[in-house]
Amino acid sequence: MKKFFVTAVAALTLTFTACTEGATNEEANTLVENLQSLIESGDTSAVQSTLASAQEKIAELVIKDPEAAKTYVAKIQEFVKDNQEKIVSLIGENELTQGLVTTLVNTPAETVINTLTTGQGIINNAQQTVENLQDSVRNSVDQAVDEKVNEVQDAVSQAVDDKINETTKKANEELNKAAGEAAKKLGF
Repeated sequence: MKKFFVTAVAALTLTFTACTEGATNEEANTLVENLQSLIESGDTSAVQSTLASAQEKIAELVIKDPEAAKTYVAKIQEFVKDNQEKIVSLIGENELTQGLVTTLVNTPAETVINTLTTGQGIINNAQQTVENLQDSVRNSVDQAVDEKVNEVQDAVSQAVDDKINETTKKANEELNKAAGEAAKKLGF
C-alpha cells in the first residue's frame, strides 16, 4: 500500500510539473506569436506593452516556479535575439523597453532568473525586517503603556492609602479627644 501511495504521489508531482512547464511553454509560444504579429503590423505601443507584460510574467514565474521561468525567458530571448533590429527600430527611444531588450539579448536566462530571485529574496527580507520592526515597536509601546498604567495605579493606590491613613489618624485624634473629654466629664 505504501509503495502504491508513494508511486501515486510521484506520478502526480511529475504530472503537475509537466502541466506547469507545458502551460509555461504554451504561454511563451503565444507571446512570441503575438509579438511577431505586432512587429509585422508596426504597433509600437502594443510591442512595448507586450514586452512589459512578459517582464511581469517572468517576475511572477520567478516567485512561483524558477525552472519554468528559465524556460519562459529562454523562449522569449530566442525570439528577441532573432528580431532585435526590428524591435529596436520599432520601439525607438523608449529607454525602458530598450533596456529590457538589451537584457534579454545579452544576459543568459539563468542569470536573469538568479538576479530576479535574489531581488525577490531581498524584498522578502526587507518585508520581514519591517514586520519585525513593527512588532518590536508594538511591543515597546505596549510595554510603555503597561508601565505607565502601573505607575498611575501605584500613584492612585498610594494617594488612596495616604488619604485613608490621614483620615484614620484624624478620626483617631477626634476619637481620643472625645474620649478624653468624656473621661473628664465622668471624672476619670
